[in-house]
Amino acid sequence: MTPALLSGELRELYLAGFARIQQEFTATGNGRAAVEQRTALVDDIAGRIWERLLQPLANGAGKCALAAIGGYGRRSLFPFSDIDLLFLHPDRETEGRLKDPIRAFSQEMWDLGVKLSPTSRTLAECERFDPNNVESVIALLDCRFLAGNRELFVQLHDQVVPRLMLRDAQAIVQRLVEITRNRHARLGGTVFHLEPNIKDAPGGLRDYNVAHWLALIAALNQLQTWSEPEQLLPGSMRRQVDAALEFLSAVRCFLHLRHNRDDNSLTWAAQDEAANRKIGVNGDGALTAAGWMRIYFQHARAVHRICLQLLDEVPAAWSSLYRQFQSWRSRISTPEFSVVHGMVFLQQPAALQDPETLLRLFHFVAHHGVKLSTTTEQRIEQALPAIAATPPRGAELWIYLQEILLQPHAAEALRSMHALRFLTLVLPELKAIDALVVRDFYHRFTVDEHTFLAIEGLHRLQLSSSEWDKRYASLLTELEQPEMLYLAILLHDVGKGVAGDDHIASGLEMADHSLERLDLE
Repeated sequence: MTPALLSGELRELYLAGFARIQQEFTATGNGRAAVEQRTALVDDIAGRIWERLLQPLANGAGKCALAAIGGYGRRSLFPFSDIDLLFLHPDRETEGRLKDPIRAFSQEMWDLGVKLSPTSRTLAECERFDPNNVESVIALLDCRFLAGNRELFVQLHDQVVPRLMLRDAQAIVQRLVEITRNRHARLGGTVFHLEPNIKDAPGGLRDYNVAHWLALIAALNQLQTWSEPEQLLPGSMRRQVDAALEFLSAVRCFLHLRHNRDDNSLTWAAQDEAANRKIGVNGDGALTAAGWMRIYFQHARAVHRICLQLLDEVPAAWSSLYRQFQSWRSRISTPEFSVVHGMVFLQQPAALQDPETLLRLFHFVAHHGVKLSTTTEQRIEQALPAIAATPPRGAELWIYLQEILLQPHAAEALRSMHALRFLTLVLPELKAIDALVVRDFYHRFTVDEHTFLAIEGLHRLQLSSSEWDKRYASLLTELEQPEMLYLAILLHDVGKGVAGDDHIASGLEMADHSLERLDLE
């Protein structure tokens, strides 16, 4: 078959398959099925091209292997995602001999109108770690055999990649952590953007990938063998993250097909349409854009939470300097709470049944700026149902809450309390603004995150070098009851979660309920 005939046949096959995927997604909204179907479609086409162009070259192609890597390797090809291919060679000689056939293979793929990212490497090159190109190493974690020399691929998968991860795990993870934290910082460091990028924003699909890679590298480093994906995370986390992946996959498919390109921006207009079509959501009844975004933020918060935990907890991520710093932090441990590598553990987990122990724990976090370990968070989640039966209130609650609000890391402690549903348990008025979207000039984030940022900004005044900030900081020190200012900020926007035109009046009424619960005037 001539190249022109081959290209025409494959293009027709691809376009027909893509149209079926689009129609099925429009009918069902199943994003996971759509990415799996597009992966299978590309697998079929890549196999056909290999069979016609490279397989006849028995002396050369028989020694070469074709592998899917990156998103394609993990069977996550969204409608307009790049297709990452690895042409794996035993040596330079074979690579040179197949240069032209591989170029022809790539051209056939490009003629389909897809974005192809082909890489040609020898087995020895795959074992080298370049700190400036950690993405190429990470992509191998998702490698998958497509065609050619299976034995060569097995060498890569079963020997080269595990050996690379064992030897360079600390450096690889350190670079992955740096890249991830820089991405988070570049995008505001919060899940709660009002128009997020659902791939790259904190809590997006990239965070899901990072969590998977970190857990997999840690498992490879410890067990020196591949682990099944469902074994990498604890069961409770796995269920939350799986639900989030289902939702985010549907949203990204929707955005790609809506924009007809690899565009992952969840704009106001896209949110309106997604809510109207109930993308990623089951059930009857209409859904507002704000209501739909609350569902998005719940899933994004779960993904971001596990990503941050693994960024902190995977041992290979800690440099020697970081270890020294965390060793100093471990000295702040108390008979109730121990600090290991900057993570808080409970000395007596059963003590969490006492609400005051839980309040002391969050005061400890607010004071020292440490984070809760995964184990501690799981213990809190297990204890909450019993605490919810008789939640703390009055002086018992206020004596600790006011101290939390006054600590330098109050905002982080409040975020943790909020994510674990403890904050809304003791101050139910805050449920109204949980992940609430308000489209106005004053809000770049959800209302609850806007509130925490205001408290965080107030605490940072005293650390600022700005003359204006220093003036405000001096005013802050003159307050006789600064805890009342922080409480006012915490409650200042709760009225926005109530239907009606006057959120100030609603907020004052809700604040009265909070003050009564705290036994305050």
